[in-house]
Amino acid sequence: MKFLTSGKVKDLYDMGDDTLLFKFSDRVSAYDVKFNENIPQKGKVLCKFAEFWFNELPIANHFVKRYSDTEIIVKKMKMLPIECVVRGYFYGSLVSRWKKGEVTLPENTDTTLAAKLLEPIFDPTTKSEHDIPINKSKALEMNLVTAEQYAWLEKTSIDLYKKMSALADNAGFILADLKLE
Repeated sequence: MKFLTSGKVKDLYDMGDDTLLFKFSDRVSAYDVKFNENIPQKGKVLCKFAEFWFNELPIANHFVKRYSDTEIIVKKMKMLPIECVVRGYFYGSLVSRWKKGEVTLPENTDTTLAAKLLEPIFDPTTKSEHDIPINKSKALEMNLVTAEQYAWLEKTSIDLYKKMSALADNAGFILADLKLE
């Protein structure tokens, strides 16, 4: 196995064939900042969540199998350089960007902190060391995706968020937002 890179929360290894190994760590990051403190057992929880969602969601994906308590094997695939963020609640960076006029919300949106949005919002970012919020025109201008790809990513991401949110709600949790890569 060849070590490839260490990300914010996982390490990647090339398995030498058409697969990669994702090793989930106990590292913590928020707003693109890695914290010094870890959360014990976080890697195990993330690994089990990943396996659950890859098996649960009705969409083709790169998941092959869980390898250990903190590792999964995935197929190598060409990645689009965009992170598909879906927001279901008025929280996080959405709030500050809305206050600065960088994001427009639908009419009648409750802008009380942490209020549930009327409909989930597709709020993508670049896929980079420090993710940059983008919209459709910026994504096309930067040649990250085609118009057809953007439309598919937006619809599919929102559909997946709705399914995941419903499952979370039924289990007594909320899914505030979602990042798909």
